[in-house]
Order: sequence, then C-alpha cells, then structure tokens
Amino acid sequence: MLPDIVQSAYKTYKQDTNAIATWLATKAKQCGYSADLLDQSTTTTSSQAAPSSARLKGKARKQAKNDLPKGQISAQGPSATLDEPKPPIYTIRVKEFITLANFIVGSEKLTVHVPEALAKALDRAILLRNQYTSGAGGSTESDKGHAYFLGVLEKTREILKPRMPPGMINDRLTKTESDAETNETPKLDADANEQVRNIFASLELEEPSQEFLDAPNIKPVDRTTPAQPRYEVETVQTIEEEYIAAHCLFEDVRHIRRFLCQLWTNYQEGMDLIAVSVTVNTAIGFIRDMEQDLIQRFPSKTDYESIVKTFFSVQCMIRGHNPGSKQRPDDIINMAVYDLAEDVMMTTFIMMNSVQDVIQGGYAPIYKPGHLGYRDTSSSWKQKTAREKVQDDKLALMEVFSDLFLFADMTAKSTLAEDELIRGIRQMRPGRDVPIWLVFAAQCFLDAQHELHRGVSNGYSQLVRCAKGIKSSIEETLKFHENLRIVNWPRTNDIQFKEQIRVIDQWVLTDVVAERLRKMKESRSLPGPEPFRLLKQYPVMCGLFAFALKMRAQEVNLVFVNAWGSIMYSAQLYNAVRQESLVLQVWKDMEFIIAMQGGDKFFVGDAPKGLEEYLKRYLLSMGYSAAIFAANRRPNANVASSKGPRSLTKLCAVAELFAGRYCNNDAAVSWTPEIIKPIIEAKLDDSDHEDADDDETGSRASKPASAQKKKPSSSGALLRKPKQQAHSLPTNEFLLDIANSLHAECLEMSIDYLGMHLCCWKLLRQVNEVCKPRLLQTYGAGYLEKENQLPFVVGYIFMAATATSQIANVLVPRREGVEVSSRLLQTSAEPLKELIESARGDSVTRGMEDVVGFRIDFSGLEIKNDMGDMGGS
Repeated sequence: MLPDIVQSAYKTYKQDTNAIATWLATKAKQCGYSADLLDQSTTTTSSQAAPSSARLKGKARKQAKNDLPKGQISAQGPSATLDEPKPPIYTIRVKEFITLANFIVGSEKLTVHVPEALAKALDRAILLRNQYTSGAGGSTESDKGHAYFLGVLEKTREILKPRMPPGMINDRLTKTESDAETNETPKLDADANEQVRNIFASLELEEPSQEFLDAPNIKPVDRTTPAQPRYEVETVQTIEEEYIAAHCLFEDVRHIRRFLCQLWTNYQEGMDLIAVSVTVNTAIGFIRDMEQDLIQRFPSKTDYESIVKTFFSVQCMIRGHNPGSKQRPDDIINMAVYDLAEDVMMTTFIMMNSVQDVIQGGYAPIYKPGHLGYRDTSSSWKQKTAREKVQDDKLALMEVFSDLFLFADMTAKSTLAEDELIRGIRQMRPGRDVPIWLVFAAQCFLDAQHELHRGVSNGYSQLVRCAKGIKSSIEETLKFHENLRIVNWPRTNDIQFKEQIRVIDQWVLTDVVAERLRKMKESRSLPGPEPFRLLKQYPVMCGLFAFALKMRAQEVNLVFVNAWGSIMYSAQLYNAVRQESLVLQVWKDMEFIIAMQGGDKFFVGDAPKGLEEYLKRYLLSMGYSAAIFAANRRPNANVASSKGPRSLTKLCAVAELFAGRYCNNDAAVSWTPEIIKPIIEAKLDDSDHEDADDDETGSRASKPASAQKKKPSSSGALLRKPKQQAHSLPTNEFLLDIANSLHAECLEMSIDYLGMHLCCWKLLRQVNEVCKPRLLQTYGAGYLEKENQLPFVVGYIFMAATATSQIANVLVPRREGVEVSSRLLQTSAEPLKELIESARGDSVTRGMEDVVGFRIDFSGLEIKNDMGDMGGS
C-alpha cells in the first residue's frame, strides 16, 4: 500500500478540494452561518461519508480501523484508541461553495482572511480542471458537469480574491489568456504539492485557534469534548472525473520516470548501485499502489488499456490527430504523437501485450539472432529519431524477454532477490490484462538502458566484484578455522557461509539462464546466447542481488565475529597502547570500525584512559557486572551482567527496512510510520560527521568520513537534507530520501567483518607470542589453555599493569610476588606497530574502497586528540 506520507497527484487534488470545503464550511460557521442549515444542506454522518476509495485519510482512517476485528487491526498497523471520539464527516455539495464564500466575504461579524495555502489549493484545482475544457470524455453531459465544477471553483476564487494575500491575487497559476500573450504560458507545477506539505497544517498555522482542522502534530483529542466535524467534497464517478484521475496517474508516471532517469545519471557520477536499484523498484511498487487506488475509485478501470484508452485518444484529438493513424504499415503507433505515446508508455505496452500473446505452454518464444533486426549501438537512444527509438526499444525488450521469462520461471519457488518486473512477467499468460505497473516496470528496464547506453553492463561488473569479495572472505575464514573452533560457533553453523557461496556460484558467477537457453536453442539448431546477457542489460537486478548478498553477509558475519570476540578485544588493546603513547600511528581499519559502530559498543562509554580503566572496561565489555569491582562484594555473588557481553550490531537502519523484501522475498515493504521514520530522519550533512564529538570513539580526532563520499556533481541531489517532521511528501522527494539514505549506508553495508576478524586474530596470536614469557612468569602455564581463549590475553596484559591480582574467577590470578608492571602493555605494542606499518593495517578499508568505488577520507587521524601531542606517522 502506498505510504500515507506520499503525495500522488490525484491524492493532492482530492486533498485540495476537501481542504477548500473544510475551510469554507468552518469559516462560514464562525461568521454566523447556521450550523443546522449547513449540516442539513449536506449528505451527512460519518458512516456515509467514506470516499469511494478504500483508502481513508486521517481520523477517518483511524475510525475505520477501530471497527475492524482485533487481529485485522494488528495487521493494518497501530489503531486509534478505542474510546477516541469519532468526528462526524459531512459531504459538501459543489454548489454550496459559492453560497459559503459569499457569506464569509459579506459577514459583518468577522473579517476573514484567506490563507496563502488555501489560495494555492484553489489555484491548483482550477488549473487541473482548466486543462480539460476541451471535453474529457467526449460526452455533452460530462462536459457540462466538468464546466460546472470549474465554474464554481473560479467563481469561489473570484469572491474570495479581496481577502487573499496580495501576492496571491494575480497568481501565476490563474493567468488569463490575455496574460499569456505577454507572459509565459502557465504550466502545472510538477511539484506543486511541495508548496504546501499539508493544506490542513497550513490552515492551522494561519488559524491556530481552530481545533477542527485535521492537522499533523495536533494534540490528542479531549475525550470530554465532542469531536469537531470534517467536510469533504461530494464524490462523483463521471467520465471527466475518470479522465482527471487517469491524467494524474500518468503525470505521476511521467515525473517519477524523469526522476529515476536522473538517478541513473547520479549513478554514473558516483551514486551507489544498490541505492538506485532499490529506489527504482520501490517506485514501481508505488505506481502499482496508485493504479490500485484508481481501480478502487473507478472499478471499470482494471488494466492499462482501459485506463489509457480514453485519455490518450482525447489527448490526440486535442492536437488534431487520429490516434489510430500510421504513416507506415509497420508502425505500431501514430508517430506524429510519439511524445504523447512515450508519456503513457504506449509502445512498451504494445510490445508487452504482443509477447504475452505468444507465450505457449508456459514458455516464451525464442528468436533466431537477427530475426527482428539488430540494434544500432553507434548512437545513444536520445540521439535517435522517434521511429528509431521505437525500433530500438522493440529489439531491446523482445530479444531479452525469453531470458526474463526463464529467469522468472526458474526462481518461482526461491527466496532469491527479484524485482517487480520479474514478478509481473511470471504472471503473464495469453488473454490476461497487462496492468500499468507492469508496463511501468518494463519501461524502467528500458529507461536504464537509455540513460546508461554502453555503460549499462557496469552494473554486472560491480555485482561480480561484490560477490567475489564476499566469497573470498568466506573461503579464507573457513580455511583459517578448519581446525580452530569455539563453542559459540559450532561447525554446523558453517552451513550459512556455504549457502552464501552456493548462491554466488549459481546465480552470479554462473549464467544458469544462458545455460538453459543454450540447451533449448541447440535443439532447434540455433546459436547459443551471449554469456550473462540478461544481467549485463539489467542493472536493477544486479543492484538487488548485491543488496541481498551484502545484507545476508552482514547478518551472518556479525554473529560470527561476536562469537569470537577478536575485533572487540583487539580494539581494547589498540586504545590502551594509543592512550599510553606506545603507538603513534593510526590503525585505519580499526578506527573505521570503531567510528562506524560507535565507541560505546567497544568501551561501554567513552574510550577509557588509565591502567585501571582499561581493565574495568575490558571486563564490562566481556559482560561482567560493575559489581565485580565492589570492595564488599560477596564471594559467591553473581558477577555476570544481565546485558551480556558487548557486541557489534547491524548498522544499516534504512537498508534493514528492505531486507525482508529482497533477502526473504517478502511480498512488499509494509509502509508503517515506524518504517518510514528512519527514512525521513536520515541526513546526509557532512558537517554532522565532521563536528562529531571526539568522545564517540575517544581514540582519534575525528571519524573517518563515512559520509564524505563523492556525490553527484551535476544534480546536487545528494546534497539536500530530508525535511524534518514532514507529514506529507511528493512521491519523488520520498524516493529521493530512500536513495540518499541507502547511499549513505553503502559503506556500512560493505564492511568486511570477516577480514577484520582474521586480521585481529592474527594480531592476538603475535601479541601472545611476544608476551608469552612474561605471561607465564606472571600467571603460570594455565593462563591460556586453548587458542580460542586468545581474547583473554588482553585482559591479562591489563591486569598485570594494575594492583588487581584476581577478579572473581574470570582470569587466572597473578602469582604471588610478581610486581605490578606495564611492561606487558609495552611489549604488546610491537606487533601493533608492525601491523599498522604494513599493508595489513588498512587492507579492509582498501578492499571496501574497491567495492564501493570511492576513497575513505582519513585526514586528521594522525593528530593525537586526548592522548597528548603526537606527530603524524
């Protein structure tokens, strides 16, 4: 279901007209208009006022949820409190607008000023209606109804004009034809709803004393006070209303397509492939929801053809063209109106409908190379003529359709990541309707090729790099731990690693689709397909594959490294030698992990300073209670903390919202307020990172600039901050918030925790070797029974430097007579120095840079912060 926060064009139009009705009714009542007369002149009661659409808004939506069974309420999301007053909803007839407006302006009781938001709502509604004065449905009765509504809106505005803000009296949206002779022709603002996030919110800002307005952030309803009524415009299902709804839907399609094309440009300039791919597929889901909303309002409109037929025909006739005319016998549309056909994706629909009709026995047709012609790749799609564009799209879609159909069939019962196009193709059969959202999905497939041209295959190259990196890290880890095991990670857990390798080998590094096609073509004596033909033309699928691989790897890898503890306790040792100025260089990989996870994850607060604090924080991070340090602690008291050991956690809050959809193949993302919140609140402000408090890690001057990524230089899209406390957003803005948020998380999503674990474990081995003579002297041979206890070595080093000789039964006690000394800490610094000075000290971050495609800024890390003055390395 389309998120409530997202503003579609038709939703904005309906919201505008309802806001006008609400304002007129409530202001008229304030001016003395009889409430009884107003209520009697409407068709009333909340039970009758639900719109024809199943999608209610605001309190009406909460009210509907209250009437549902308990189980259904939980499925739909949070409901209103059961005893919350239900506001009556009244339907205002269109003819009442003029009566109410005249009464308000003529009132001697109260002088009412029209808020700017309401004036803009009137302008938008008038402009939308004005565009169809030529006759939306070709029906005289329909034209009369349309002209009547338009006339009422224009008359209402004329009456209210003296009370409007000066800047709105001659608003550009309502310029007359005479004005157009000397000024630019008015156009419907693609982002008109950006002017007013929510008309009711604007009304409340203008009139803060009016509790009847249904504004976001409104205070909870006083249950002792009767709920204030709400007003909506009468709902009609006329031909011109269907026409307007279709126009709004295709306006959304057009603007979303334009936005997604810009995203592909951003991708070429540095935006993450995953961010673009998830956003594109999310947009397809939004179009599906908008189409479903239209079908609910107008049940006769069930598919692409029924929705577009009248709309496209009227648009052609307005231009003086016959939509069925063709200049050449092989033309599939009237090329004279190609731009109109392109806006409504007409050619893509015709091609999808034609291939659907030739599906036989559950198999798509297989064409001989060149049977339909050959694509001309010497020029970009944008440089081609209209007829050449149609031909190129035809070849691009028809040639790859058999691959798409086979892929959809082969993955029907798997949890492999898939986009809406694959899901739609899986449902295609002769005679079935082709929905708008499936046409849009196919159009997005083509648009990516239009924008990327020869660079369209870069998506597959990135997927392969990602997959090989994950596979290599897993294989190296499994080899390293062949004979090194731990109770917290039994050998049976390795199956999770092996399953990731299987998916990578089968679906990324092997072309199973081409192999199956090759066998089918051999039986017909046809040459085999080009290897990886589908994925090389399918950057969205490549991005979704990469997303699923990374998210699964993050989940399993974090459990693994937390079980071993190598990263956690190596960070404790690194902090100590840095604080004691025993190591002057920066361990870039560790600094990066600490910055990403946050210092509190490692140090239970700020990074510790001082020998006693090193030991205390080490024990707290291991999961021991602070009571372990109490002087009067009982001998057998429980020293374990209820919170357990500290561990590294998942970082990608926004990516996690899509994990179920692309890792488990869930039906869709459930757009609840809780899910939307992290998207809206996400920020991409470099200053937030640069000004971060040093105490977050406590061991350096500033974080690695995880958000200081190369951003698209031409569009500037990634430089915008998402709005705070937004309650309604244009669809494109919400999609941009998703893309920005995912792009900001691309580093966190790419962290090689397994590589970091291996580096840390090898470091602990070296530390143990160089410290072993003194460790044996201090604690005896029992300090380390097995290699899987290596993280304890850090604790022994810290304990040797303090007066503490024994901590419960956590570590082996220090031998009697052994003096307190920090020599072990000094000795442990040598392996760290060697690690940092070698190429191993930043091998993890360098590998990540190769995957994400940009450099991580470590400038400033060489300067000592809270540990005294220090020169650079």
